[in-house]
Amino acid sequence: MMSLRCSLKLCSTRSIQKLSNCYQSTKAKRAEQAERVTRYSGEFPEKLLTKKQKSAPHMYVANAQIAQQINDCLEPHLRQTKCDTVLELNPGPGHFTKHLLDRETQFRKIILIESMEHFMPRLQELHALYPDRVKVRHGDFVSLWKLAFMDKMDSGTRLVDLLSDAPQRAFNEDVNMLVFGAVGSYPFFKHLINSIIFQTSLYNWGRCEMILALPPPIYIHLTCSNEIGYLIYRSASVLFQILFEHRFIAKLPRESFLPVQAEYNISKGSKLAKVRSINPEYLYLVKFVPRRNLHEICPVQDLPALWYFIKQNFVSRRNRIIPNLEKWVPGCGPRLIINQNALENVSPIYADESTQHLPQYTMQSTNMSSRNYYPGINIYTQFGDLTPSQMLTLFTQFRQWPEYSESSFLASMENTLLKLETVNDEQSLEDGVNLLEEDDISSESIDELLEVTDEPAPKQIKSRRKIKSPV
Repeated sequence: MMSLRCSLKLCSTRSIQKLSNCYQSTKAKRAEQAERVTRYSGEFPEKLLTKKQKSAPHMYVANAQIAQQINDCLEPHLRQTKCDTVLELNPGPGHFTKHLLDRETQFRKIILIESMEHFMPRLQELHALYPDRVKVRHGDFVSLWKLAFMDKMDSGTRLVDLLSDAPQRAFNEDVNMLVFGAVGSYPFFKHLINSIIFQTSLYNWGRCEMILALPPPIYIHLTCSNEIGYLIYRSASVLFQILFEHRFIAKLPRESFLPVQAEYNISKGSKLAKVRSINPEYLYLVKFVPRRNLHEICPVQDLPALWYFIKQNFVSRRNRIIPNLEKWVPGCGPRLIINQNALENVSPIYADESTQHLPQYTMQSTNMSSRNYYPGINIYTQFGDLTPSQMLTLFTQFRQWPEYSESSFLASMENTLLKLETVNDEQSLEDGVNLLEEDDISSESIDELLEVTDEPAPKQIKSRRKIKSPV
């Protein structure tokens, strides 16, 4: 009886302590929010100060201190560029815009695209002060894919109007403009890939170079190596590294951007814990630009085929190269196994970049080669074993085979592209054409890595059919 009383007393003490800790934590959070509202309420709307988001698609530079830090980090990179036009997405109160204005001899045109009406009066004042140099547009640059889709549906000019001040250059010429901002939207990066592949949207104006602050999981996903595992090394990783040159610049404190980052509790046994736990308190400042010689390593007319080849073969991490390709070109296995072509290795693009400076699991950007053959390929080699350059080489081999023009691959690709015309939006591209990736993992795991909105995911409909127990 005494032991029971002691146990109840101990439990009661623990409960009280737990409630006390919870109260203190809540009190501290409220005080932090009150301090934030007091500090920023003169510049930002209340919803950016009080509502926390796990993955905000739009983010704002909160103060002059972080704007100065970004400017200092970019100084050596901006010193090298010859581009005289910059586009800043969601400039907000204009903390970083001031640094762009200070570079009067370098940046002759500054385009400001703002998605929130709250900031438009202040930005219009900048336009009034610099009418020839500063151009202001009200629109959502992060949701370019939506504008492109709506224009496609009703033959509108929303995208053209939003980018009317952007200069146009041929794809193989110098960069047409620099784009600055902070983006947490994964569909935005998927749209950039599709823009190059299908010759639509933003990159029809030229090869703009982007300098963005983005959440670590997105950058790791896009630039990781196959050593991280097939759960994260996906078709988007391969396509991004083939199409773009990329470079990590610096880590920036997430608390210096608005809206505030909500706490993310990694579920027990999560397969993605190792990625979600990397630098959650930071954003990565990075730059990337489409490869100038892209159309030399893959002709523009073959880009959709490259896209479909990679998407289709990365449907499952268990896909093996030779059995899969022999479905399209029977008997092609010996050509891959007995390969006597000379190997051409790839090398890093930025010689001064230290691998020790890179975030965990990410790769240096390298040049791409159509002769970077995978050594020792056999019937057990999987597509996930290949690097992006080796994947490009494999596609080039496949494309050059005489059976390619009459293979079932082309018919399958054409059928897929036709289905794209009926997909409701670009965000559901892959789902709409039955190109679901990694069929042996749950959709919740993908959402855990790349949460694209702050809205709750739709609940899965459970089947009402009773499953018969095995006899």
